Amino acid sequence: MDNSQEVARFCLDRGLVDLVRFKQAETQSKVSGKPLYDVLVCSHLIDDRMAKEAISSYLDLPITNLADIHHQIERHLDAIPASFAMENRIIPFAADDKEIKVAIAEPSALRSISSVRLITGKSISAYIVSPTEMEGLIKAVQDSSPKSSKGGNVSINVTKASNTVVDKNKLNANKLNSLMGKQSVLAKPAPDTHEQADDSQGNHVISFVNDMITDAIKQGASDIHIEMYKESATARYRVDGVLEECKSLKEFLFAHYPAVTTRLKIMASLDISERRLPQDGAITMSLPEGRDVDLRVSILPTVFGERVVMRILDRDGISFDLDKLGFPEKEYADVVSAFESSQGMVLVTGPTGSGKSTTLYGALKRLNKPGVNILTAEDPVEFTIDGVGQVQIRDDIGLTFASALRSFLRQDPEIILVGEIRDKETADISIKAALTGHLVLSTLHANDSISTVVRLINMGIPGYLIGAALTLVIAQRLARKICPACKQPHEGNHEAILLNLGFSPEAAKAAKPYHGAGCDKCNHTGYKGRQGIYEVLKVSEAMRAAIVSEDRRSLRKIAEDDGFRPMQAIGRQMVMDGLLTIEEYQNNLVFN
Repeated sequence: MDNSQEVARFCLDRGLVDLVRFKQAETQSKVSGKPLYDVLVCSHLIDDRMAKEAISSYLDLPITNLADIHHQIERHLDAIPASFAMENRIIPFAADDKEIKVAIAEPSALRSISSVRLITGKSISAYIVSPTEMEGLIKAVQDSSPKSSKGGNVSINVTKASNTVVDKNKLNANKLNSLMGKQSVLAKPAPDTHEQADDSQGNHVISFVNDMITDAIKQGASDIHIEMYKESATARYRVDGVLEECKSLKEFLFAHYPAVTTRLKIMASLDISERRLPQDGAITMSLPEGRDVDLRVSILPTVFGERVVMRILDRDGISFDLDKLGFPEKEYADVVSAFESSQGMVLVTGPTGSGKSTTLYGALKRLNKPGVNILTAEDPVEFTIDGVGQVQIRDDIGLTFASALRSFLRQDPEIILVGEIRDKETADISIKAALTGHLVLSTLHANDSISTVVRLINMGIPGYLIGAALTLVIAQRLARKICPACKQPHEGNHEAILLNLGFSPEAAKAAKPYHGAGCDKCNHTGYKGRQGIYEVLKVSEAMRAAIVSEDRRSLRKIAEDDGFRPMQAIGRQMVMDGLLTIEEYQNNLVFN
């Protein structure tokens, strides 16, 4: 959407023009080739002054007039590169050693404010001019830019700019609330309106965000959740698969919520002026010890403000070594044999957060060699691997798993990883690739390995194709480990509980379960870290025959006759060995 259309649409949304006249102006604009906003103004359907006042009110920014600043443009043109100013419609009209005053005319111009700070290292104060006045300012820049010798040579001080946030743009807490579409009572007012107070608030917000992310990483969190409610705000870390509230962050977060979300948007290169639609971005965080951690950021508009969820992708905190994932010895031998086959299909199944991607990345790490061509289709690409061709799926432009797979087959690969089999088309192409000399790795959502085979049949894939292509299915769960510092025997009548969970009378009586009492090292949860519970289904000849005949009822019996161990049996043994609590067994391995 160009600037003229943006302002015209804004005026329509704010009720400055009705829909019938707006549509008439759209038609006239297409016929005449004139910008839509110009047509609306020239036809007297929109008053330029009223549009200016509406934008000012919407952004909660002060108004300035063209007559007051026109004569200042040439003197301060070198404050920002002229090409950048014209392209982003941010025109400087006053500047000193600490601050630059700029004129803007569209809400979208706010997204470039952080870039101006990055370029200049100075505080930016924005003022509103009308869209028509902006055209006059841009013409003045065009006329004056050849006279500026500094417009194209401005160094970027990243270190200095990284300590600047949007509320240094003389946007106090109330103004930030207006940007986020909330009432000003949701945040405490700034101590005063001086620039020093604004700078102090901005620095506090930056420190808060950096400390929050760093603290979450140190605690081993996989996700950070922040959310605003009517009378409170919360920050939660997902540690070992469970969300834990950080009560120490609540007060500051509630008082500065709009500034915190704006800071995160800037860090993730998102549009700070967009608050109506979801947005996705990414942050690379440099830790004090010198390593980088990637965060995947998701912004979701809610009733009281934008909800932010950050997925922490810490390569150093995750083991991609198959030897260290915790496969039982017998199952591990079958897994390695399947991954090292020259062709066939290996599927990993389990719910979201069960470690499927970690298992597949472990396989890629083992298989990644100079003589092997590996291609992956992922949504999203969580970790990059040197030597592997990784493709980010983009459904919005038609780059689906199925279309990527078709292209892969023309790229001469030995190994193909498909992030997820979601539909019959992707399943069909994947299976045919496995039958034509490729090793295909993928994930599928199913409760266990047997139901994975049934799921493929229910997708409409013929049994003879599944039986011919499928070599191994891994079903897995991630359960919390008992904290070694506070581990102690389970008290009470655990025998009755185990009987209710499906343990045999002998096993329930012989079991010696443990639990964590809670201590400082585990944040009083009784758990520290997570461990995998793996169920491995090797497709034998007998199993293959049952799949070809689509005899679903006999699949489990044939598998057990071949030595297959369901994850419940593995979990029961872990409880008896004191490695898994009764509660974690119940949470992860009782499906119905």
